[in-house]
This record gives sequence, structure tokens and C-alpha cells, in this order.
Amino acid sequence: MNDLTGEPRRNGAPAVTRALRVLELLADAGGSLKLTEVAERLELPKSTAHHVLAALIDFGWVERDPHTLEVTLGLRAWEVGQAYQRAQSMSQRARPFMDAVRDQLGETIRLGIRSGRDNVCIAKSEGGKHLVFDQRVGARLPAHATGLGKALLSGLDDRQLAELYAGFEFEPFTENTITSLADLQAESVAIRERGWAQDNGEYILGIRCVAVPILSRSGQVVAAMSVSGSAGRLDDARCDKALHALHEAAGLLSERLGDDTDRT
Repeated sequence: MNDLTGEPRRNGAPAVTRALRVLELLADAGGSLKLTEVAERLELPKSTAHHVLAALIDFGWVERDPHTLEVTLGLRAWEVGQAYQRAQSMSQRARPFMDAVRDQLGETIRLGIRSGRDNVCIAKSEGGKHLVFDQRVGARLPAHATGLGKALLSGLDDRQLAELYAGFEFEPFTENTITSLADLQAESVAIRERGWAQDNGEYILGIRCVAVPILSRSGQVVAAMSVSGSAGRLDDARCDKALHALHEAAGLLSERLGDDTDRT
């Protein structure tokens, strides 16, 4: 967001702000920089610039030439950029299929991808029905407590789920929320067998969601598509209709995506 002068606002923790400024500087530089150049251009003490760069190097966001000691953007920055481009490409390709399901049902349709233990909404087709809760594009929600998220998690086997949720404390958002790894693993098996996921008041009471995974041609879950609304409106019969439309759209989208969107 910009302030009244048109300059970007710099809110947040100072350490985070400094790290982001370093990444922006290296991106704009288009090449490598010396530590002294980073410190001078950002008006930072040399020791501070050193500590920030060391942290970014440890996490792969910045790389340092062992001979010249100059720094450039690292592989992690490239990976994040590629992930963003894939998400943008996927949302553009999915739009006509999402709009078709929305027009058929009159409900809001979402497209999501997994980021760690969260589902991230990357596209939405607005329906005409009122929503008590509305996940905006770009918002994260806990995957274990949402239909969209559980459809995404169904692409992981028991071992992968155990690794992802190692040491995690399952938060019970409602009385219906999954609160253990064993229950999540069992739910994922059931989702893989039937081909769809649901959230019936697991994140917010009174909200129901059904979702289907979107597969690459190699069978990997790369995204998920959902229909959500009030539990009173989305009864079993309407959910069955929604799932039929979602499966058809997901199949068509999977054919269009091919294998170029595979993600871990």
C-alpha cells in the first residue's frame, strides 16, 4: 500500500523490513553487489548488512560468490518467482471452468493451492448468493480445517502428512474440526477413495464446503476447486450437484494444465 506521497509504506518488524529491502536492492541491481555497496545504498551499518545477508544466505534467498564475496539473488528467490508465475497461469487457465460452475450453481467458486499447512485462494468466481464468510484471493486458511485444504492434502500419503504436521498442535476452530494427525490421515484416505473433500462447519459453524482435487496428467494434486455456502443452502442434494459440476470442471482443467504445474 502507498502513503500520500506515493511511496510504499514500510510497516512491520525492522529486521524483516531490512531483509526485504536487501532483496529489492539485489533484484533491481540485476547483478552482484559487494557488502559495502549493499550497506551504502541502503544506508545501513556494515555490521547490520552483514547479519541480514548472512540470514538470507542461510535460507537460500541470497548467494555469495566464494571468491569475490559478492552477493546476488539466490535460488529460493527464483523458486518463489516461478511458483507465483505458476499460480497466475493456473488461475488464468481455470477461470472459464470456474465461471461455468458458478453460472450453473449460482454459488462462489474458489481455486486454491497448498503452501505448507495452509490452503491459499488464488482465484475466485463470485456467486450471487450471500456468504457469511468469504475467503479473499491471496488469503490463507488452515488446510486441515477446510474442504479446499483437505482436497489439497489428499495428495500426500501418511508419511508425508506426518512430516508436514510433525510437532503441530491442531487448533479446534469448532467442535467439528479435525484435531489429530491420525484423524487427518484417515480423512485423507477417504478423500482419495471417493475423490472429493468437504468441510461441514469445521472452520466456521454453519458454513459447508465441498471441493475436488485437480490433478496433473501424472496424477499429482496441483490445486483444488471448491463450492461453499451456508449449510442450510448447501444440503446433500445441492452438494451432489455441486460435486458433479466440480468433477467435470476439474477434469477439463487437468487436461489443460498437463504436467507443467507439478509442485511439491
